[in-house]
Amino acid sequence: MFIPSDQIALPSSRELDLCAWANAVYEKAFEDGFIRALWEPDDTIVRRLQAYFHTGLSPAEAVSACFCLNH
Repeated sequence: MFIPSDQIALPSSRELDLCAWANAVYEKAFEDGFIRALWEPDDTIVRRLQAYFHTGLSPAEAVSACFCLNH
């Protein structure tokens, strides 16, 4: 559905929480050397991170789950 730009609603607090969480994941993954600056995740990674967020993982836990090798 098309929404004119003058009628776009502000993001809900849950969406803002997701944005802040995703930024923290990006910063942690960058800090730990898993990614480089200007990294853009593919659709699979985005869906995986969304699931981690909705499951309640912390950003550090999500980085480990997403980027660390399973043994």
